[in-house]
Order: sequence, then structure tokens, then C-alpha cells
Amino acid sequence: MRARAVIGANFGDEGKGLITDYLCGTGGEVVVRFNGGAQAGHTVLTPEGLRHVFGHFGSGTLYGVPTFLSQFFICNPIIFFRERDALNHLGVTAQVFAHPDCLVSTFADMIINQRKEIKRGDKAHGSCGVGIHETIQRSAVSELKITMSDLWNHSAALPAKMAEICDKYAKFRTGSPIDEPRMTEMFLKACADFANAVSPAGIGQCIDPIFEGAQGLLLDQDRTEFHPHVTHSSTGMKNVRALCAQAGITDVEPYYVSRTYLTRHGAGPLPGENPAMAYADDTNVAHPFQGLIRFAPLDGGLRDRCAADAGGEYKLVLTHCDQLEPNQLADLYSYGPTRANVRGWKDRAAKAN
Repeated sequence: MRARAVIGANFGDEGKGLITDYLCGTGGEVVVRFNGGAQAGHTVLTPEGLRHVFGHFGSGTLYGVPTFLSQFFICNPIIFFRERDALNHLGVTAQVFAHPDCLVSTFADMIINQRKEIKRGDKAHGSCGVGIHETIQRSAVSELKITMSDLWNHSAALPAKMAEICDKYAKFRTGSPIDEPRMTEMFLKACADFANAVSPAGIGQCIDPIFEGAQGLLLDQDRTEFHPHVTHSSTGMKNVRALCAQAGITDVEPYYVSRTYLTRHGAGPLPGENPAMAYADDTNVAHPFQGLIRFAPLDGGLRDRCAADAGGEYKLVLTHCDQLEPNQLADLYSYGPTRANVRGWKDRAAKAN
């Protein structure tokens, strides 16, 4: 069995979807989401013009590769069906499996998250507003925790939990309850549909997995120098190693992904930020909570943080090379590939030769 891991080297938005898609084209059997949740925005564009931004589904879906949501992934039934409908509109169907211990986000977590981020004003944390941190916080209270196991077992306690979350818990977190009975009804139905759409599995059933990370190393929850502008997640190899140990996988090949420059979409420090830098980006458009994407030159610590996280050999992959002039690329040739779109890269190279 071989395992490969795709990890963002910076603040996210590096091109992880692109590289995951490419690796799936070389023989991946399953994409494993090993951190974060549906706040990911991983873009895949095929040579035929098929384009999708993946959040809940693995970025190998356009190759027909199934997705496994590990116990480190946070499920969101609302966003799942929104994305599934978008894929179906493209003529794409997907198989999704999940671990019984996956946490489940509710619409209330999203509302609480958004209320708190709006209240922070110019001290915003940079949240996407989909309730990742709030889901983890709520789940620390066992009586309010909701997992995939609860959904599959048709837990009779779910309506009472939602009532408690929307009333006393929301008031505790934000000062006011969430009075949305219609949304509660829709969410409970979505949970039942989600349980039918996603099948239970474990990492031990995954053959030749490709681990697809979310966010990046500089957003890891242990990056104390950037608190509070980080994600409530382990973004590097930590979760991958834990999953590999469970599956008996002894060898995993890490691929660290970076653009040829730094980006940050959301509040927080961006070392070397340069307002004069501007690149077209169809995915990271203006966001009500994250604003506009920001840019900076690559920092000198790129290789060091990748090496520290990998703890051994690794591959460093550069994307968006077409957005720099040839003379600007000169200093980057030793980093790795210089193709912005690597899907079919070997075939095109062979024809060129």
C-alpha cells in the first residue's frame, strides 16, 4: 500500500485541490480528508473546462475517486447537499464515506460563528463563517455533541439537542437565542438525508489513500505566533501519521504545495504583504467575513517549515507559475515543477519532445 499526503505550505489557497486531482490521475484509490471541514475551497479545472470548487468532497471526485471523511473532519449536512447539487449539475456523482466519530456542524454553529466574528469588528479572527471552531467548542459539552454515529443511529435525542443549542447555548455564546424553528426542521431532515447519502467506514478500508489537507502550515492551531488568526485544526502531518498508524501504513509521501508567492484570505498577519501585488483569482473572491485575498512574496522559511513538518523526505510543489515573468521564476526553478496546471502535464511534455 502507498500513501501520499497533500499539505498546504503557507496560509492556505496554495493549490491543494489541483495537486490532489493530479495525484488521483496517477492511480489514487481514495481521497482522505484529514482535517478541517467544508470551509475548504479547493479548485479543480479540467482541460475540457469542467470546473468545481471542492469543500466537502475530495478533490479527486472528477476522476471518480471516492472520498473518506476521517474522524478529524467536521461534517456539515447543509454544505454537503449544496455541493452535491452543484456536482450533479455538472453530471458528476460521488461516493462519500465517513468515520462514525466525525463531528457534525449545525446551522446554529454557523450563526453563532458569524455573530461573534461580526461583533469583533476590526479585530476579526479571519473566520470563514461556517462554524468550524464553534462546532468543536460545542462538542466539548457531551450533552450537545453530535457525530455521524448519532445520525446513522437516528438518535431520538437530536431534536432536544438542537432545541438546547438554539436556546440556552446560543444565548450563552452570543447573548441571544436563535429563534429559527423552520431552519431546525430543515436541518433535522438534512441530517437524515445525510445519513443515507454517506456510508460508514474506517481508515483501514482505504486502499492507496491520498490525504488531502485543508488550510496550511502557517494556520495550524499550534502556530502560537499567529493566534488568534489560525484554524482550530492540525494542518500538517500530525493527523496523517495518526491515520496511517491506525491503517498499518508505514510509508507516506508528503507533497507540500505553495504558490510562487504567499497569499492570505482573511484577517491576520501576512509577512511581507505587498498591496502592489495583484493576481487574478476566480476562487478567492471578496468574502463577507474574509474580505479580499492578499499577496506577499514567498518567505524564506518555506523549506524549513516543510522539512520540520515532514520529518524526512518530502516533495515541494509550486503552482501558479504562469503568473510570474520568466525572470521572476529564475530563482524558483530548484523548488519543483513550473507548470500552473499539472493535469495531463506528462502527456503534454511527451508530445512536446
